[in-house]
Amino acid sequence: MAQIPWATSIAQKTKEYSSSGNQTFGFLEDQSVVTAPPPEDVSDWPEHQKLSTEKALLGIYVTGHPLTPFAPILEKYSLNNTVTLAQLPNRSLTRIGGMIAAVQSGFSKKSGKPYAMVTLEDLEGSVQILCMNENYDKYQSLLVANKAILVIGEVNTGEDRPKIFPQEIMPLEDAPRKYTRQVYLRLQMAHLQPENIESVRELITAHPGRCPLFLCFSRPTGEKIYVETHERYFVAPSRELQQAADKLLGEETYFAKVDTTLPERVQRRWEKKPAEMASAA
Repeated sequence: MAQIPWATSIAQKTKEYSSSGNQTFGFLEDQSVVTAPPPEDVSDWPEHQKLSTEKALLGIYVTGHPLTPFAPILEKYSLNNTVTLAQLPNRSLTRIGGMIAAVQSGFSKKSGKPYAMVTLEDLEGSVQILCMNENYDKYQSLLVANKAILVIGEVNTGEDRPKIFPQEIMPLEDAPRKYTRQVYLRLQMAHLQPENIESVRELITAHPGRCPLFLCFSRPTGEKIYVETHERYFVAPSRELQQAADKLLGEETYFAKVDTTLPERVQRRWEKKPAEMASAA
């Protein structure tokens, strides 16, 4: 059997120590050295799997948060977070993003129709979202644990904790495409080279869309020159486009002008008059 030199040395020293009169390690006498096989090369878990396991075992995230990659979208496209919801007037509309932590499904005792009580978590806390009737039918496929979503809905602040009745739900990654009015690429003229311009052209043609694109050239003196691009260079706003632009030309190159307007409040089903309900049926 092959032996490891330092392990053999330890065994020999132990025997010498024992024969000198100290019996503490006497049980190692005449024992052969057994070498353990090297540990297997176990690759690290994917980030989402590691975080979900931490939450399941410990009840908290330890090494990170699954929403961290979405932090720029949450900051830019959410109009409130789970902390500021309580400050809103009762029954006002808002837009909030987060990740579904849990979904509790059931059937209404009154109507017999299915509903879902969704726990939505952001980087600050959590809020309950009650999805029922036509909204349940429409958005059921999005009501999945660990799904990042954006919710547009009415806030009920009349209870101990705010609750949201949604009017619209979408995947969080779709928020930039829907709510971005204009995209700006901020370019520093002092460091701009001809190859940079060509790289910008390649970047924007790789993300074609319908959102107007502006190039903002900043001179060393602080003066800014805005150039509106032709519509053939309009882009599809996305997290991927932002990351690519910032990687190419530096952080904060990408800037999005966001639409913060909210839709009109939709009457809840039980608030509609009989005539309205009949026409909607």
